[in-house]
Amino acid sequence: MKKYRFFFHYYKRYKCMSIHYKGACLRANDVICSVPIETKWNKTQPNLVMRGFAESVEIINNICYIK
Repeated sequence: MKKYRFFFHYYKRYKCMSIHYKGACLRANDVICSVPIETKWNKTQPNLVMRGFAESVEIINNICYIK
């Protein structure tokens, strides 16, 4: 299965996590990540994002599962 780049960060305005995958911005209260991730520092907001490659991203009961 092909893997796609994803990243997530805290979305202060809505007080939740923002997960970006395949051009879509998803929101969830919690993230459970089962793949390796790395930190990426930006000069603008969001200053810190966690990113990696995943085969799927699903939101179930407001929890994001990254596999």
